[in-house]
Order: sequence, then structure tokens, then C-alpha cells
Amino acid sequence: MKKKTKKEKKQDSNPEESIEISAEFITTVPQLKNFIKKMPKCHTISSRLTATKNLLEIKLKELYQKFIELKGLSILSNWLKEYKKSVASGTDLTLDEECINTNIINLCQRIHLSKNDLKNSKIGKNINSLGKALPEGSDLRKKCEDIITKWKQMLENDEEKEEENNPEVEQFQINNASEGSNNYAGNINNNNFLNNKTRRNNFNNTNMLSNINTNANNINLNANNLANKINPLKIKTYVKNSTNFFFSLLSNI
Repeated sequence: MKKKTKKEKKQDSNPEESIEISAEFITTVPQLKNFIKKMPKCHTISSRLTATKNLLEIKLKELYQKFIELKGLSILSNWLKEYKKSVASGTDLTLDEECINTNIINLCQRIHLSKNDLKNSKIGKNINSLGKALPEGSDLRKKCEDIITKWKQMLENDEEKEEENNPEVEQFQINNASEGSNNYAGNINNNNFLNNKTRRNNFNNTNMLSNINTNANNINLNANNLANKINPLKIKTYVKNSTNFFFSLLSNI
């Protein structure tokens, strides 16, 4: 284990600025509130290690949600940020410090965090930064990468659900469906119109042909009737009478 840093020695030399938390089971909201009030004063490694162990011992999900509401998650996020700065400055984490960070990540794995929880506490950002600062292949870095991957997938799923339940998106889909239906109905109406027009044209053409045939038949009938009325005998009689009348006129002159 490496030697303590100047900051840690300073913290240990000023006990009034830091408090030690005893191991306890948190089972009620008043206990949790009192515990969260003490957390900002946990500057030593031992106090933070005990605090994170106590949080992992919580059994009720309701208390975890209350822990988020009371800004307890933001305090853990600040601890992660602090350790990230130490790693970025070239200082290796002690085994106890690694255990503290591991406890925090395990706690985040256990709690269901919403998009707003991650945004308000910035714990996702600080876990991601810590993981990138750690040596490649380390167990703690892998834990950081795993939880970030999990949260990204969760956020993507939430966005898909929001889109599905978004009234504007739903109305857009309905409008598109209606527009498609209207276009389809319009095409059907146009086709029906064209079909009806074609049928009317065919009907008119049929009527025209029928009228022509009828007129032709009438003409034939009239011709036949005329031929029947003016037969050769009548014509011969008419000519004979006319000739006789003519000769009678001549005889009278």
C-alpha cells in the first residue's frame, strides 16, 4: 500500500473537519437523512469505506430512491471526481480507495437511475472520466466501462419509448396513414371515374350503333313499303289513262 498523500495527512491531522461513520443498518428514512448529513464530512478513506458499505447493506428500494432525492448520489459523484483527479495527476489508488469506488459503482448497478438522476448528479460523467483515467485492463476500469454501456443502452431504450408515446409522433404517423389512405382512395376514385367514363363511352357507342341499325332497318322498311305501294300494274294503268286523256284532247282540237 502506498504512503498517504499530503492531503490525507492533513485530513487526519484535523479530525474536527472529518467524522468517522460507524457500521450500521439503515432501515428508516430518518436514519437515512441523518446518514446523508454526515457524508459530506467523510474525508478519510476509512469513513468513506464504511459509508459505502453501509449503503450497500440497504435492503429497501424505497430508501434508495429517497437517497437519490436527498442528493446522496451527488455526494458519491463528488467522491468519484476527487479520485479521478488523483489518478489523472499520476497518483495510484490504494486498495481501499479502489474498494470505495467499486462500492459506489456496485451501488449504482443496484439502483435504477433515470436520465434526470444521471444528469443532476453527474455520476455517469464522473464514472466515465474515472474509467478513462485508470490503466487499461484494470478491474475497476472494466467496471466503469460496463456500467456506462448499461446506462447508454437504458437511455436509448427510454428515448425509443418516448418516441412511441409522443403524441406528435403518433399524430404524424396517423396523418401519414390518413394521407396514404386518402391517396389510395383517390386512386380508387380516379380508376372508378375512368372505368365509369369508359363504360359510358361504350354505352353511348353501343346506343349510337343501335340507332344506326334501327335507322337502317327503318329505311329498308320504308323502301319496301314504297315498293309495295307502287307496283308495276298501277304504274302501267296510270300511264295508259294518261295517254288516253292526251289522245282525247287531240281529237277535240
